[in-house]
Amino acid sequence: MPHARARDPDAAGLSILAGGFAAAYILYGLFRHWRFESSAYDLGIFDQVIWLLSRLEAPASSITSYPNIFGDHFHPIITLWVPLYWVAPAPETLIIAQALLLAASIVPVFLFARDRLPRSVAYAIAISYGLFWGLQSAMAFDVHEVAFAPLIIASAILAMDRQRWTAFWICMAVLIVTKEDLIPLVGGFGLCLFVRREWRRGALAIAISVVSFAVVLGALMPHFNGSGYAYASAFGWVLREPWLLPVALITPLAKLRTVFLWFAPFVFVSLASPLAWLVPPLAVERLLSDNSNHWGAAFHYSLPLAPILAMSAADGLARIGRVLASRRSEMAASRAVMGVSIASVILCALLPGQQPLWRIFTPGHYRATPTQAAGVVALAAIPRDASVVAQSPILPHLSHRRDIFMLDISAPEAAYVIYSSALDPWPHATVEELSSVVDQRFGKGYSVLFEQDGWAVLKRDVASVTNRTRP
Repeated sequence: MPHARARDPDAAGLSILAGGFAAAYILYGLFRHWRFESSAYDLGIFDQVIWLLSRLEAPASSITSYPNIFGDHFHPIITLWVPLYWVAPAPETLIIAQALLLAASIVPVFLFARDRLPRSVAYAIAISYGLFWGLQSAMAFDVHEVAFAPLIIASAILAMDRQRWTAFWICMAVLIVTKEDLIPLVGGFGLCLFVRREWRRGALAIAISVVSFAVVLGALMPHFNGSGYAYASAFGWVLREPWLLPVALITPLAKLRTVFLWFAPFVFVSLASPLAWLVPPLAVERLLSDNSNHWGAAFHYSLPLAPILAMSAADGLARIGRVLASRRSEMAASRAVMGVSIASVILCALLPGQQPLWRIFTPGHYRATPTQAAGVVALAAIPRDASVVAQSPILPHLSHRRDIFMLDISAPEAAYVIYSSALDPWPHATVEELSSVVDQRFGKGYSVLFEQDGWAVLKRDVASVTNRTRP
């Protein structure tokens, strides 16, 4: 350790920076979950799947109805979370693991920036990256397999930059098993290698990307789900009306807003780097989808772009600095580079507004409510192995069982039903719609087991079907 510190004077500072962001992400995620603000999609899904895998059972999801979750998305990398459940089987474990993965990706981003910029500027780039809305929106919405992506992508860029090819190809292999829609990014790395005149490696990366994508979507996922790629319909119009592609990339205008929000926090200097070639394989895929969530500025969909944007910003800023130094002076270049890096920190802290991370600095984030207290009692009323139909924010607190279902009109009859009028009614638009669905459970043998502060637990007695009014 003394030798390591002697080799890298930034070890302590970088550890504090990454540790600080990890702590912030953890505080946000845990208290959000404890306030019943997490969701069946996706914390409940991954918690149930990892719990089953940790018991050496098939990764089935009763929430999505997939007998094997790899038929929904191809993300075998989630098996790396399984050993954690042998020690601490809980959704909180996944929240902490995701926070650590996101914070760890700050390290290669900083190292890449430090290789070409002054140390203070490299720290500013790393801070900007940690604050970037793409990370924050992912951190603020449950747990996802793409939590692995920033560390893998940032490590791949660093390995490519330092010509550590064994590490680079390992990153490419891991990226393929992270999620099927990240496989085109391997081809994007091939384009970057072409720009660097690494012809053979670039061609190999593109070939691996094409073959892997075809095998995963054409063979592996159909094997797991018995049909085909479930999300192909989001892009079906591309084959039917390919002449609309240029227009579809920029309409509706919300797409342009998202593209602006990708580059603006880094003062658009990302565009001055050849690494910007890594953006199109991910961006085009999102912008051509007919699912508005894919090209909006919410959820986790922009997370894989975060390290690309930050590291291309570092490279672009270094290139701009060299041009300024040659045309003006070293002093002018230094001031401009520092000014841009400071502006990036400010913009990443503010854009697109209402950054979720600032919530950890408010007392209300940590204050328990009567709704939470009643929720704990309601959850305790349900046996650990009983089948349950649950409202989406409640479901992640009950997902260590084989049979748990979303509370909607299509949900099967289960031993228990649990809901709360004080929580988000999703997938229903209003509490009234949720109540209507609950109403239908009466007359099917359900009686009220618990009711307090908007919470209710219904128990089904299959021996006597009675008609009762709801609580």
